[in-house]
Amino acid sequence: MCIARVLTLVLLLAACAPDLAQPTATTVAPAIPPSATAVAPTAPASAAGATPAMPAGLPRGAVVHVVDGDTLDVDLGGQTERVRLIGVDTPETVRPNTPVECFGKEASAFAKQLLDGQAVYLEDDPSQDSRDKYGRLLRYVWLADGRLANLELVAGGYAYEYTYDQPYTYQQTFKQAQRDAQTARRGLWSPTTCNGAREAAATTASAPTAGQGAPAPPAGCSARPDPARAPNAPVAIVAVDKRAEVVTLKNVGDTPVDLGGWTLCSLRGAQTHPIGGVLAPGETKAFPGAPGAAIWSNGDRDDGALYDAQGRLISYWRDG
Repeated sequence: MCIARVLTLVLLLAACAPDLAQPTATTVAPAIPPSATAVAPTAPASAAGATPAMPAGLPRGAVVHVVDGDTLDVDLGGQTERVRLIGVDTPETVRPNTPVECFGKEASAFAKQLLDGQAVYLEDDPSQDSRDKYGRLLRYVWLADGRLANLELVAGGYAYEYTYDQPYTYQQTFKQAQRDAQTARRGLWSPTTCNGAREAAATTASAPTAGQGAPAPPAGCSARPDPARAPNAPVAIVAVDKRAEVVTLKNVGDTPVDLGGWTLCSLRGAQTHPIGGVLAPGETKAFPGAPGAAIWSNGDRDDGALYDAQGRLISYWRDG
């Protein structure tokens, strides 16, 4: 009887053996390792195309000395050339008989950190002269990692966008970089540094508080401002119809701009063109002249200048 029971148990165990080899319902399968062909995250769309691509075949040099924020000496095949960066203008630090301007030392320090001793690639611009009146090469300066030094200065708030006479290749990119820096209040655009002004570093003052009187533009409309000092932001003069006596302004920033106390000058005749009201972000508005008044000269060159309520040059319009 016992032998029969043992034989029965052995037969039952043999029948169940294949099932014991399979995983139970609670067995957890091993995790699948990440695929080697997984797609990497894409760069933010805002970063794509933010910087122009460096052209191929540019002459290579080495920076041997940074003079100031927008001027440097470059060794090109054993010959040292002084190079002036196209499209930018940094606050002055070394010009004779000129005081150090607000944020000039910071701009120079940034340029030295960015460029001193670096291998660079120089790009000329057919729309500009090869050299300026001082004999300096006019160039875009590219770093070996593909960054454009000229653009880095503007984007960081260390330089103003600067159009000397004719539009240049990267003008719109530089102008947008300046608008972005101003909106973000970076560098010289910060209210705690220069608030966009180019006054001497020791005399830069903060904007007037509510209730304080705002100074008029220096010498009124009779002044001859330097176009390089106009940031053309947050408001730009986009058109002047001299015959119709109409000036068009655009708010290129992201916040409303109150034009109260601002001055728009016809420089040839030292006359004031009426403006006022508030410009919404991105708004373009035409301002007619005073009825019966002849403000703009039709037959002669007549540039225009726009000053804010604190007397700072905001935009400059070249006639012709």
